[in-house]
Amino acid sequence: MQSGLGIRPELFDPVAQLRPSLGFLEAHSENYFGGSIARAKLLELREHYPISMHGVGLSLGRADHLDTNHLSELKQLADELEPFLVSEHLAWSAYSHRHVPDLLPLPLTEAALAIVCEHIDQMQNVLGRQILVENPSNYLVFDTLQIPEPEFLNELANRTGCGLLVDVNNIHVSATNVDRDAKAYINALDSNAIGQFHLAGYTEVEGDRGGVQESVLIDTHNQPVYPPVWALFDHALSVHGARPSLVEWDSDFPEFEVLLEQCQIANEYLQQRPPIEITTQPKPVSQSDADSLSVSNLQNEFMERLLDVHGNQLPQAQDAYQHRFWIYQNNVFAALQDYLGEVFPATRGVVGEDFFKQMAQVFIQQSPPSQGNIHLYGGHFVDVCRQFEGLNTLVYLPDLISYEWALHSAYYAIDSAPLDVSQFSQDELLVTPVTMTQSYHLLDSQYPIYAIHEQSLPDYQGEVGVQLEQSQDTILVCRPSFRVTSLVIDDDTAAFLAQLQKSENLLQAIEGLQGSLLPESLSTALSFVFENSLLREASVSQAA
Repeated sequence: MQSGLGIRPELFDPVAQLRPSLGFLEAHSENYFGGSIARAKLLELREHYPISMHGVGLSLGRADHLDTNHLSELKQLADELEPFLVSEHLAWSAYSHRHVPDLLPLPLTEAALAIVCEHIDQMQNVLGRQILVENPSNYLVFDTLQIPEPEFLNELANRTGCGLLVDVNNIHVSATNVDRDAKAYINALDSNAIGQFHLAGYTEVEGDRGGVQESVLIDTHNQPVYPPVWALFDHALSVHGARPSLVEWDSDFPEFEVLLEQCQIANEYLQQRPPIEITTQPKPVSQSDADSLSVSNLQNEFMERLLDVHGNQLPQAQDAYQHRFWIYQNNVFAALQDYLGEVFPATRGVVGEDFFKQMAQVFIQQSPPSQGNIHLYGGHFVDVCRQFEGLNTLVYLPDLISYEWALHSAYYAIDSAPLDVSQFSQDELLVTPVTMTQSYHLLDSQYPIYAIHEQSLPDYQGEVGVQLEQSQDTILVCRPSFRVTSLVIDDDTAAFLAQLQKSENLLQAIEGLQGSLLPESLSTALSFVFENSLLREASVSQAA
């Protein structure tokens, strides 16, 4: 049995080029929603490696309803990838209309158990398959009688038929942070339910928080697997036998050889501990005080405090851990600020790193994400410009933000096949109902936005020099052949594209501009539309 590696877009090229010997690749499901280029590349890797799907955004523990659109996206991705495993987390990240990119803690009561079981059943029914549920990293303990976490996980498997994804790093992190016995935790798990192991690195943070001087382990997935986790992995294998095992590394990537070395170490442990006959049986679940803490009330207050940077404690936690609320706040704001910085890199370059973080913080607090698909977040970021007087002099900034959002949206757009002109006669082509592709964006600016964007990117190395009055840009953003393209177009082409957006077919667009454009200009614009695959049949668009 060979270990697997968590695949991230940063690792596509080395994996595709080197084709290392790996047992499988595991992808975060939400990163491949939509019709993105990343999804196409993952499908290419699927030809060479088994794939497992690891969800981070469905929010199985939320006290209200699962997002059915999110479930539908998961179903479509699973049908396309045909993964050998699908997993999610024992956590929540959404309540009501707000969704944050972090795995938030649940009080492990009977009420929470019923909620998670219901949502696991719903997820498994939609996907038509078993899922695995991963144990969380813990930084605090709720002030209520709780079901011990291994028993809670065992009961999830017993009631729903789901399996368990045992994250060994999370067990060590939690044991250190909230004073648990890591080996006893592993011993208590039901071997029959374990379908996978995870390995990762953590970061130790020391300091004074809320008047408490302490050291806390944070589950960061950007470090090597540390010796205590390898030792705990060996113990888990000795108790439960070998299972598909994965090395996770999500950011601050080292040289690719370092990741392969981590996988090789995991292989050596797996080879020493072959599968064993399963004999353990889950213990009966303990009784908990189900009424002492309303899950819905907790999640509502938790979310309110999470997005309020001044509310830095969680009263529902035990006194000794209330100050640890900062960890979740830091995770959420840092993740969203980093994400927005990746979507708007030129904007960040213009205003500076510190000011951009202030803009992002205001935006996050006022308009937190509403869906688990983070790539849909940021469309209204331009609105935050109006709240900072210091941005008034950057008159071009709203257009720059809109341009960067168009580039991002085009990357993740769900596009059906473009119009194939070879399938139509000339007369048929002119009257066929058409519409623009989903990745199509046409932006008209009073300023040279294309040059401003290029010269404000962090990797720009040329001479910087833009005169705001030197040009007005009309920019086309599109994605022909799975490559996002942006072009500064002339007035005649812009006029034709604008007319085409308002027309039902090509003939109507051409007739609408006759007398305004020369025949040569119309012909050139029409060729431009076909060369860049900007059209699809209207009937296809409506069905998509």
